[in-house]
Amino acid sequence: MMRTIIAIALGSAPAALAGGCSNISGFGGAVPALASVSVQATGDFASVQAPRSPDPMLRAALVWGAQWLPEPLCILPPDDQKAPTLIAAGCPDPFRLVPDRVATNAPLESDRSALLQLFDLPAADVMVGDVTARVAYASLVIYDDRDGDGTLTLGRAARLGGREPGDDQEDQGISTTDVVYAASFVSMTEPDSRLAFREGAFNAAAAFYPRRGCGDPLPSFSIVSAGGFTAPDAIAAQLRGELPPEDPAQCSERSLDQPVEIAFRPPSQLREIACTERRTDSSIRYREPPADSPDLTNRTIACAKVPDFGSGKANGMIQLAISGRSTDSCMGLTHYVLRGCRNDATCALPQWDITATPPSWWPCPVQAAQ
Repeated sequence: MMRTIIAIALGSAPAALAGGCSNISGFGGAVPALASVSVQATGDFASVQAPRSPDPMLRAALVWGAQWLPEPLCILPPDDQKAPTLIAAGCPDPFRLVPDRVATNAPLESDRSALLQLFDLPAADVMVGDVTARVAYASLVIYDDRDGDGTLTLGRAARLGGREPGDDQEDQGISTTDVVYAASFVSMTEPDSRLAFREGAFNAAAAFYPRRGCGDPLPSFSIVSAGGFTAPDAIAAQLRGELPPEDPAQCSERSLDQPVEIAFRPPSQLREIACTERRTDSSIRYREPPADSPDLTNRTIACAKVPDFGSGKANGMIQLAISGRSTDSCMGLTHYVLRGCRNDATCALPQWDITATPPSWWPCPVQAAQ
């Protein structure tokens, strides 16, 4: 709706120019923001500051969330005794807000406040729904701008290399030195306050960071809050074909006229708020294991069944999943299979098949015991 109004307003400008006025005024000066969000940090920063860190350059950022699905290994019941440890080391919270992009930044003032101004509407690719009813959500973040570039740098997990040409080198991902110390929306399993942008109607049945039981976001920009739900409740609701419910007493929808308070937290609790995902559709990039062992120092591994969701196509096929290093900016997994294709381990015509001659370092059985 707002896009249409703006387009009509801009579309009227040529007509005004064509009206014969030679001295047009009123178009100068600063461009007003479409929306302004006031952020107020709370809590004791010194108690959570990373040890031996330099003098902080604290800033606030507005981060639009991406629509995504976690990969199966991270959410299915583990079928290997090492899988829970691997999941803890390599799988981010499946209910977290996944950042898509940073929209705006501002310095945190001496009173721990910041004013985030938006001069653009969220792009269509961060909104979910059709042109009659769509919405975007953002987290308000406070971070230490360690690299000094004035913006929150989003990271991406590294991946080990494979055997195929062009795939034999480790993908270093994107490392970020910025440290997040507070965020208004971290995970749907926690209380959150998020910036919402609603265009048109609102589809309460959409599974985009849902708030079932809460009121609809206000039209245009607003702040919406929810109390969060537990992971078991979310799984149970999914099995019933429902969205997990929120406690209506902890819900709110309001305008932007009051500051959003965000409490400082240990950075270890907020590690993934600045980490994007390569793929947001739960698909996996499989690799042929290299002849020589990859560097497994400071990594966690597990031999797990390739998921086929009951189809039987995998027939007990085993994958080797390897986490990133614990010192990496972002969590992630590398997947090796002895037979398969890049995007499908169960493909009928595999791009590689070394099940008869696995590399000497391969730690997994070729196939799960029947």
